[in-house]
Amino acid sequence: MAFDREVARQVGGALRHLREQRDLTQGMLADLIGISRGKLSTYETGRQIPNLYDVVKLLATLGFSWQEFGRALLSPSEVRPAGGP
Repeated sequence: MAFDREVARQVGGALRHLREQRDLTQGMLADLIGISRGKLSTYETGRQIPNLYDVVKLLATLGFSWQEFGRALLSPSEVRPAGGP
């Protein structure tokens, strides 16, 4: 399967948006899930597509569902933190 830059960019943007909704830095989130900040940065900038295991860890740590991740892929502005406006 070929690397798709647009898909990588969308996934990275969604992950970054969800992380920011929880007021976490890249370093904080990377420490929580056990990866390097550099690796998380490559995901968020679309230079690499995260593996499924890392996506599962990211979503679980951030407290977002797969549905919320899907919405963030399509329109990040629609995803709000739990209990938010």
